[in-house]
Amino acid sequence: MPINGLFTPYDLERINRAIAYVDKYYRNSISAENLAMEVDMDVKQLQAGIQFRKGLTIHNYILKVRIQKSIEDLENFGMPIKCIASKHGFSSPSHFGAEFKKQTGMTPKEFRYQLILDNKYLELSTLTKESA
Repeated sequence: MPINGLFTPYDLERINRAIAYVDKYYRNSISAENLAMEVDMDVKQLQAGIQFRKGLTIHNYILKVRIQKSIEDLENFGMPIKCIASKHGFSSPSHFGAEFKKQTGMTPKEFRYQLILDNKYLELSTLTKESA
C-alpha cells in the first residue's frame, strides 16, 4: 500500500538506496537515468522520490552532497581549490565556485578567508602542532 498515496515501502527502500548511492559515489558522474537503473526504478518515480525525501531534484541533491563534502577539504589550506573541485566531481574550478557560492553565499576563497577571520585556521594549526 502506498505511503502518502505516492510510494510503497519497496519504493521508499529503493529511494533510500539511491540516496545512499549518491552519498557514496558523489565524486563520479551520476545521471538520473543511471541512478534509476542502479536501483531498478523508473526515472520519473525516482525523481519524485528524491524530491519527496530531500526536497531537491536528483541533480541538485548530488551538487549539495558535493559541496558539503568539499567543505572539509577547504579547511585544509594546503589543498588548492582546483584540486578540491576535481576531487569532488566538478568539471571545472569555475563550476565548483559558482555552485559553492549559490549554496553558501560565498566563493570557496571567501570561505577560506572567513575561516581565518573566525580563527578556525589558527585553532586547527594549534591542534595539529599539539598532537605532533
